[in-house]
Amino acid sequence: MVVTAASEVVIRPITVADIEQFCEVTTAVMRERRYLAFVEGFPLDEAAAFVARNLRLGNPHWVADDRGRIVGWCDIRRETIPVYAHAGHLGMGVLRDYRGRGIGERLLRASIDAARAAGFERIELSVYSRNERAAALYRKVGFAHEGTRVRGKKLDGEYDDVHMMALLL
Repeated sequence: MVVTAASEVVIRPITVADIEQFCEVTTAVMRERRYLAFVEGFPLDEAAAFVARNLRLGNPHWVADDRGRIVGWCDIRRETIPVYAHAGHLGMGVLRDYRGRGIGERLLRASIDAARAAGFERIELSVYSRNERAAALYRKVGFAHEGTRVRGKKLDGEYDDVHMMALLL
């Protein structure tokens, strides 16, 4: 596979036309079984409903676009419980061949800027302790460690700690 230079990958808001590719990218990252809480992709109709809801509610949802191919995403879902509605939960992923090239940081920064503009006051995320690269990226853009769920993840009989991080806007 020929991978475009990272500087040529465009970071932009998701559109309805991106739903199928968004579903494919999230499925690919989930199937790696290392980074996300889900290990199998969502059906296309569920992915479509998720994207449509984000668009309708003004939740930040950005994609990395390599000449028409979606290669990563970052979304921030506003919490729906009234006392937590000032906060959002971040989810993101980048296809394996595109990692380590600054695309994740660009996605994060665009999403954070959009969250700030949309009135979010806090962004939360969780990251597995074995995912040191992601945790370092989150710290780089300003997230702080708030706590750990010891043995919070169990997959295939193996445990991992789950670090909770947050960024106050």
